[in-house]
Amino acid sequence: MQITVDTPYMTPNEFARRAGLSERSVRNKIDQGMILVREKKEGEKGTVFINMIHLTMEAADQAERVLVTKKDGTR
Repeated sequence: MQITVDTPYMTPNEFARRAGLSERSVRNKIDQGMILVREKKEGEKGTVFINMIHLTMEAADQAERVLVTKKDGTR
């Protein structure tokens, strides 16, 4: 399996645009811990960046589990 990631980090706005979601929905997923973001130092302000490498690895892991399950004939 070969995966190409065009950027390691992405703003919630850009992620929402690409995923076809509202930015509010993306920020809710961030707040719920469903989307990993780049850590900031305590008290640091600035742009939130979504960790695209983590999401890519998570997707690859999920795909691998599905393929193994189908190969084994189990659900």
